[in-house]
Amino acid sequence: MKAINGIDRFKEAIKEAVKDYQLKPLIEEEGVVESIEEGLAKIRGLPNVQFYEVVKFENNINGIVIDIKENFLTAIILEKEKNVEVNSIVYRTGHIISVPVSEDIVGRMVNPLGKPLDEKPPIKTSTYYPVERDAPAIFDRDFVKDQLYTGIKVIDSMFPIGKGQRELILGDTSTGKTTLAVDTILNQKDKNVICVYTAIGQRKQAVLDVYSTLKKYGALDYTVIVAATSDQNPGLKFLAPYSATAIAEYFLDKGKDVLIVYDDLTKHAFAYQALSLLLKRPPGREAYPGDIFYIHSRLLERACKIKNGGSITALPIVETQAGRISSYIPTNVISITDGQIYLDANLFNINQRPAVDVGKSVSRIGGKTQIPALKDVAESLRLYYAQFLEVEIFTKLGVKVFGETEKIIRRGKRLRELLKQPKRKHYQVEQQVIIFFLLNEGYFDKLPEDQVNYNADFVLERLEKEKPEILKEIKYSKVLTENLKKEIKDFVEKL
Repeated sequence: MKAINGIDRFKEAIKEAVKDYQLKPLIEEEGVVESIEEGLAKIRGLPNVQFYEVVKFENNINGIVIDIKENFLTAIILEKEKNVEVNSIVYRTGHIISVPVSEDIVGRMVNPLGKPLDEKPPIKTSTYYPVERDAPAIFDRDFVKDQLYTGIKVIDSMFPIGKGQRELILGDTSTGKTTLAVDTILNQKDKNVICVYTAIGQRKQAVLDVYSTLKKYGALDYTVIVAATSDQNPGLKFLAPYSATAIAEYFLDKGKDVLIVYDDLTKHAFAYQALSLLLKRPPGREAYPGDIFYIHSRLLERACKIKNGGSITALPIVETQAGRISSYIPTNVISITDGQIYLDANLFNINQRPAVDVGKSVSRIGGKTQIPALKDVAESLRLYYAQFLEVEIFTKLGVKVFGETEKIIRRGKRLRELLKQPKRKHYQVEQQVIIFFLLNEGYFDKLPEDQVNYNADFVLERLEKEKPEILKEIKYSKVLTENLKKEIKDFVEKL
């Protein structure tokens, strides 16, 4: 009798449990792969799919929808395409492409999907940021007020970069563009700036060289590397800068200052050109699609300074051919950014390095970020250097010059020497103030040109040892007072 009662109670419990249960049909959209070409899959079906939605092929391979037509769509295959077969089934996921982000991503090298390339464990996080995100609204932004120091004299003095600014680096191949960007990253050590280096279409060896340099100088402690190397399909190269910006936005939302380098947007444009031609979109100027300007403007507009928050400073790199900065991609990016640093091949070849062409370079908003001490000594340098280049032509023709012209040439040559700087060597802002103050006061005028940098470094070394309070006062007060000027003069005259 007890057993029967137990069975009855069990039946009643089951009835109670399933009383309100309703069977719901599981509806999944399916598509079929029609063809595969250069890492792109043409798919029939999936009528409700979205742009940049992740789709799943058989064998658990992911893809991203990048083109939607009336009767078919195209997706980038994110893994090896040989594992995807024609007539295989494709499923929607409902998720827009995003990258994993956390504090643990600092010091790592990842691909545009956030997967490790450094043989370390995957990034463990539950936070994902969308690769595509609207740029901050106008009224959420703040004015660019603070300078981001590169440690490079010619840039910090003549073409200052502000936190939240977009400053283009352009020049021919092998003129030091990547070196300039990497040196800027190295100079952010102990400055509370997170750096993101994006390699787009670069050789694996070149990416490894950057990784090794950052590791050697301890810069991986605050740097993330996002790499889509030259052997990757065009789709991954296209995604790389957007993924890197999503990682930068994670730190921006935490109120941090971020420096992001895009190396380089010329190869990014090539990747998008290849994608567009494969998608049979009509080509325009130089065979680029009509929206090539938009893909870069929507990317670079995400760099900004946020009110009461962090900033993203962007250093896009563009490669020119034979110095033609009037080509399509260079002029596009010049018009989007807040200034450009042009590296000249001729200057590079005569050992004027960094090979910054002072006449063709500009920083449109960075001047407002300079501290008063640096502005005081560097404000007239660019004009003075331009005057020197103009009158130097006479000396090359064998014409003798006298008076004020001779003074301009003599000091201009020494300024040119001071603007030379070996890679991986940085000058902090207070050191630059001292150097350019001594130049303006004529202390280098009587020195041989090849001794100028040696003597400048000698003065800084002695100041650091014997009068460190002078450097500290410039650093913290940010002003070069008359008393400080007198102290510097007295100190130098005793050497």
